[in-house]
Amino acid sequence: MIILSMIIGFFLVLIGGWFFTNVMEYISYKYRIGASFVGAVLSPILTSLPELVVFLVALLIYGGAPGEDVAVGTVIGEPFVVSTIIYPIIFIVAALGFYLRYRSDVVLEVDKVLMIPFIVVTALFPTVLLPALINSFPIRALIAALLLITYLLYIYVMRVRQGLAIEDYEGLYALKVVKASGFGEWLLLTVQLVLSVALLFLGSRAMVEGIIDLSGSLMLNVMGLSIVIVPTATVLPESITAIIWTLRERDTMAVASLIGEKVLYSTVYPAIALIVTRWSLSIEALVSVMVVEAVSSVMLYHVVKGRLTWDVAVIGLMGYVVYILTLIHCV
Repeated sequence: MIILSMIIGFFLVLIGGWFFTNVMEYISYKYRIGASFVGAVLSPILTSLPELVVFLVALLIYGGAPGEDVAVGTVIGEPFVVSTIIYPIIFIVAALGFYLRYRSDVVLEVDKVLMIPFIVVTALFPTVLLPALINSFPIRALIAALLLITYLLYIYVMRVRQGLAIEDYEGLYALKVVKASGFGEWLLLTVQLVLSVALLFLGSRAMVEGIIDLSGSLMLNVMGLSIVIVPTATVLPESITAIIWTLRERDTMAVASLIGEKVLYSTVYPAIALIVTRWSLSIEALVSVMVVEAVSSVMLYHVVKGRLTWDVAVIGLMGYVVYILTLIHCV
């Protein structure tokens, strides 16, 4: 039953994130919002909703040490999974696209404006460690406020530097299903949005419950397990988007959708954690933070040159192996 609960939660979160992203991309297309802003800001805000729901469900419904461990693992784990698994997959997709002649090469050519989110991540992601180190609430609140202000400034800068609007949007799924029914466009949009949020909530709750039960039955560290399992499921919406953009050789949007998500986990989520959790950390969490910093630093170096190469994927996979070995050692 534990594995079944996690599988059901996995697919509910995936479907919910897919529907939700479709709704938001439709709104973006309709109102002519620039591609760079969509990739690095709007898309990450939308696709991070599964992780946000898991975070809130773990804290507010389950609570206690297990719930907080899942919340911490979710926040720290998403950038870790992206850095160690998703980037290598993106390069594999690029190679496949080159073989199928969808792409002209296997190197990701990106706009140098992506230096902005990479600098934010490299400089601020270690703030996820602060809640465990600072006991003074006034200081925690001050740092949380500064992190939120930093994120707002980031949004403003990326909005100023936005690119051209998306042109080849595939259409709202609800409109395709009931296009002959006579329902209004906004009603269908609202129905799809509500459905997606409900799926995200139910799937997240099932996943949190399954992770806590599985860790107990296998005598594994809850936080260590959640760093790998939860983000692997909830990162799928933005990963699928990035894969499609990579095949189409829209490398800037592909990379922006992933690094923009990591910006959230360097600012907004640590800010929330500073206020509402005790945020104790395990050795697995510390290792995952170091891996994210290493990969992000290497990628920042390449973004300055406007080209991402295969060494990013190799370093990420090495970091994943180190983490798994650490998790096994701590059992």
